[in-house]
Amino acid sequence: MRILLVCQSGLFLAFALLIDSALCQPESPITIAFASDVSGNWEIYLTDTAGKPPVNLTRNPAADYYPTWAPDGTQIAFFSRRDGNHEIYVMQADGANQHRLTHHPGTDKAPAWAPDGKRLAFTSNRGGHFDIYLLDLQNDEVIQLTQNPFEDEIPAWSPDGNAIAFHSKRSFNWDIYVVNIHSRVEQRLTHQPLMDIYPAWAPNGTQIIYAAMHRKEALADLDLYIMDAVDGGNKKALTDTPTDEAVPAYASNGDIIAFQFEKDGRWVIHLMRADGSARRELINNGAWAAQPKWHTASDVLPIEPSDLQIQQWGKIRSP
Repeated sequence: MRILLVCQSGLFLAFALLIDSALCQPESPITIAFASDVSGNWEIYLTDTAGKPPVNLTRNPAADYYPTWAPDGTQIAFFSRRDGNHEIYVMQADGANQHRLTHHPGTDKAPAWAPDGKRLAFTSNRGGHFDIYLLDLQNDEVIQLTQNPFEDEIPAWSPDGNAIAFHSKRSFNWDIYVVNIHSRVEQRLTHQPLMDIYPAWAPNGTQIIYAAMHRKEALADLDLYIMDAVDGGNKKALTDTPTDEAVPAYASNGDIIAFQFEKDGRWVIHLMRADGSARRELINNGAWAAQPKWHTASDVLPIEPSDLQIQQWGKIRSP
């Protein structure tokens, strides 16, 4: 089964798989931010790989989506409709000081923090169709990076900060592209006739993980693949299940991947090793849980600040 959540022409896909009971637990717990509607509307939460009770950071009656960490781990950007329009917001890692960064009547969504901490990439249709933009966090200047009559969405920075991967519906098919942020030269990395979406870079910068559909059956599924970042070569499947996986994210050590998939008609979050082995369920809360993003700093972030709300969950899975 495939479930699509469409948000102003953007893709937010739901995905599923049959799970392994094998463990995928780092030596020390790593914090993960994610979005869930377990409280009745979409909020940003924190948990960790040990399965601590998630903490609701945003606690706002409007929908909040798509967290992305600052490189130093002190802030989280996200997008929200709390002011009546999809805009980019930022908050401290404990949920404090939530404030708006973009101010445009168009839709601004899917932020991605640059490795140098000075810019956010995001998707916007402020030019009439969805393209990739850069927001300078020091002077609030917004620069349009891609310009295409079809949709360019979901930016992902290379670890060196020189390039951004994204998916685009050029040629009437979703494919993975990379753009150099200095020269603005673009390179297409996938060319198969079916969908390739949600790219994310490996921490060493040599590979890109993404979700791909490789069969034409009515219930064809999306699996997770890796490929060489330089030219899209050496494509290899990491998952091969009869259901969908997508929105992958590497832990900063490169050893573990978090991703979302559809289970019982909703999204849940799983972990697996970088080679696709040792999959386990991290969050199954009886609602929707999606868009996992790893804490990027080397220090351990507390999950239970005294001023935050701990959410009660249906199932939290720990080793």
